[in-house]
Amino acid sequence: MKHAWCPGSIGELIQGIWEGREVLISLTIDRFSEMEADLVDIVDPNSWEDMQKLWKCKRAMELILKEWGLEEISNKIVFRRRHSLPEGKGYASSTADIAALLAALALLVERDLCEEDIARIALKIEPSDGIVFSKMCIFDHLEGTILVRFPVPRYLGVIGVELPGFLDTLSVDRHMMRIQWEKHRKDLSEAFNFAQRGLEENDLSLLGRAATLSSWIAQSFLPEPIFEKLIEICSSIGGLGVNRAHTGKAFGILFDTRVYPPKEMIQRAKEALKGERIEVFYNKVVSGGIRVMNL
Repeated sequence: MKHAWCPGSIGELIQGIWEGREVLISLTIDRFSEMEADLVDIVDPNSWEDMQKLWKCKRAMELILKEWGLEEISNKIVFRRRHSLPEGKGYASSTADIAALLAALALLVERDLCEEDIARIALKIEPSDGIVFSKMCIFDHLEGTILVRFPVPRYLGVIGVELPGFLDTLSVDRHMMRIQWEKHRKDLSEAFNFAQRGLEENDLSLLGRAATLSSWIAQSFLPEPIFEKLIEICSSIGGLGVNRAHTGKAFGILFDTRVYPPKEMIQRAKEALKGERIEVFYNKVVSGGIRVMNL
């Protein structure tokens, strides 16, 4: 039996049209999907039913086994999700599940697997996320191409704010998104400039400005009434900016952990958001990419 993990994200630092392509920078955090895979003689009915429910993972398994020339063992592999990310919220849960499973399968059948392979397979199922890459990157999540890589920012903390409800990535009106991004082309260009400079120089204040500007643009096609309140709270408690899941139900208040301890920030945020029907939590920004355990 082989195990693998992949971190999720709390939405994106920024998403939109950049140099004529639809791209994003995932904001990867220390919340993980964990998958395990094993070879068995017979897959029991309960395991088979569980795998059918994770149809995106099952499809990814079928695709990678075909590439490896191992289709004949597909009915002898059982996989299970040991730890999940909330679905339909914007935590890149599907991509994380697929990435962790593919990594576990590669260990199981002793095949090489690179980050680009994972992104390519995931993209055949739905628009993907940049969480599979160890560095932060401007990622074309429709074509599976990395345009620019950056170091992971140090000392960047996130107070997560999860709203009720769900949003399926496949249900999003991408045409409307592109119309709004084209309409705000100048603002998006400025936001991407902030993001690039911030990541290259580890300037967290620039990252906050990039995130807030991108989130503000997203309000034009995916409005959330709480957004303006989060902007006010961010300013009042010493945050740097507000990011969001551009196809989800999660926001993040970004802050510098060198300036404010996480416990203090989450206490301030919870107090300011008292009475709202939301979940509030803390995560730190981490590197993406799979983690494996070879047992």
